[in-house]
Amino acid sequence: MQIVIAGAGKYGRSIAGELVVEGHDLTFIEKKEEILESVIEDYDLSGIVGNAANYVTQVEAGVDKCDAFFSMTGSDEVNLISAILAQSLGAKKTYARVVNHDYSPVVPFVRKSLGITALINPNLESAQEIIRMLRYPSAISVETFYNGKVHIVAVRVPKDSLLKDLKLIDFKQVCGVDLMVCVIQRGEEVFIPDGSSVIRAGDTIHVTGEVETLLDFYRRTNTKAPTIKNVMIVGGGAISYWLLGLMHKQKFKVKIIERDKEIAELLYKNYPWVDVIRADGTDHQILEESSIEQFDAFISLTGIDEENVLASIFASKSGVSKTITKINRTRLLEIVDDQDLQNILTPHRIVSDQLVREIRSLANTEGSAVEALYRFAEGRVEALEFIASPQSQVLGKTLNDLHLRPSLRLACILRGQEIIFPAGQDMILAGDRVIVVTSGKRLSDLDDILGG
Repeated sequence: MQIVIAGAGKYGRSIAGELVVEGHDLTFIEKKEEILESVIEDYDLSGIVGNAANYVTQVEAGVDKCDAFFSMTGSDEVNLISAILAQSLGAKKTYARVVNHDYSPVVPFVRKSLGITALINPNLESAQEIIRMLRYPSAISVETFYNGKVHIVAVRVPKDSLLKDLKLIDFKQVCGVDLMVCVIQRGEEVFIPDGSSVIRAGDTIHVTGEVETLLDFYRRTNTKAPTIKNVMIVGGGAISYWLLGLMHKQKFKVKIIERDKEIAELLYKNYPWVDVIRADGTDHQILEESSIEQFDAFISLTGIDEENVLASIFASKSGVSKTITKINRTRLLEIVDDQDLQNILTPHRIVSDQLVREIRSLANTEGSAVEALYRFAEGRVEALEFIASPQSQVLGKTLNDLHLRPSLRLACILRGQEIIFPAGQDMILAGDRVIVVTSGKRLSDLDDILGG
């Protein structure tokens, strides 16, 4: 597909890294020549130096012939104007990154009136992700499918759990039939397990199940964490602003530490129910004086990755059971022991996952549509939700009779209101929603699971 991306910052680069691997033809528009040269060298693609909101620049970049236009610059106004221009030039789909509340995706009139396919607010998306993390304190990560009916959660196996040394062939008998382990992480190794696999203490396992079933699973396997009520947040920037609005509805008790006077006063003015402290929240002495050990969760959202990591590690060692750490430069995780970093939040990855899903759906208009796409295990595993089309080659055959690709697992099937955790004799029917987990070939269609 022909795709034009405006803005070669961390969002544009993240999207490019995903789409180049999938074989799409990408062109960048970037105002700064040295930044453009860097991204061209890294990803071996073409680019134009110029203003994305300029007619001549867009025509030169081939926007009038492109299948999708992503405007990811640091300016809301440039993103909106360039997306409107791209749409008028003939771009089939247009997407604009916005952070201003006035242009928020929660105000659909803005998007409809401008003719833009979708507005994406990374701060709002990140805040919603944090709420999911807080809602499921036992999980390291939570991916949601079927409008919240089914989740894939990651839990770390403690030494005193009945999961220790459990063969996967015995998992359902011990933990419940309506559950499935679809991924195991063991140190640097990540793999899709089969019946002969054995769960070890210290593993992180990704389990598929319904909400109530997962709650029972936590209790039985000694992985249950206490309900989160008291939350400390360090950093009062844009993500925190959106997050506090969502947290008020959930009735959390919140203390936020922000060093900037103007931001602290703005938070106090708009969220008077929040305990706002003006101080350096990455200072260990400040955290101790704020009684960090009394909080159920600690969220570090400053603009500096290293400060976020150190603050979360200190919170974990102080006895806080749940930490959420914003990290933009994910290579930092390669030199950090993630035992003390339970939940990692990376806004540009959230956006790139969303847009990659959109592109795969556009590229597959006649096949089984991609309804959801998530990545976990440092991006080495994908979980996708498909709707099985009537033309699919996988229909009407038992799973035993389907020749599936290696490193792949069918995690769940939704048929009407029935949720099925499939075994060998189950089959896929037209209209089913199917969750596929894979660490191998990237999937664009449900039929891509074939070929084993």
